[in-house]
Amino acid sequence: MNETTRERILRTGAAIIHRQGYAATGLKEILDAAGTPKGSFYHYFPSKEAFVLAVIEYDEAWIGEVVRSVLARDDLSAVGRLQFFVERFESIQAEGGYRLGCPIGNLVQELGGQTEAFGQRLAVSLAGLSGFFEKLVLAGQATGEFDASLDAADVAGFLAGAWQGALLRMKVERSGEPLAAFARQAVRVLRPA
Repeated sequence: MNETTRERILRTGAAIIHRQGYAATGLKEILDAAGTPKGSFYHYFPSKEAFVLAVIEYDEAWIGEVVRSVLARDDLSAVGRLQFFVERFESIQAEGGYRLGCPIGNLVQELGGQTEAFGQRLAVSLAGLSGFFEKLVLAGQATGEFDASLDAADVAGFLAGAWQGALLRMKVERSGEPLAAFARQAVRVLRPA
């Protein structure tokens, strides 16, 4: 299937914003990299804010595909799926020299408090990450791998925050070790006593 102009602008812009942030990214840079005239941008996106909201949805979609592929691994235990999740994202991060971090997490830090629209949309994305961890916790509780006394939603929120923290450390340390440490400690927290 051929990529549409809108898709090309989104893909290109999302990559640039992920690499250098929203504030450091100009519209001209995105359009030059996408090989698209300025008029095309405004045909698809009425403003830079509307574009960034679309970028958030774009990033959420590809992250969601990875997450769904993890949850679909019925051949793995809940611990195995958690480790597979970390390994998948570690390999993605390694390709970028451990410098990029989570595109959603980066935007939360940069834009989360700037406008109501950004804050609300990013909150939805973070809730999706918590939802993934909640499904994983519930699956582990159902098989006895994880402590059944844990409140799945509460611990999922904790894991989502810890994951984002591990990604921050990864960027600073330029290493996948914080992600591996997250996996080790998450399993320790989740296992029955």
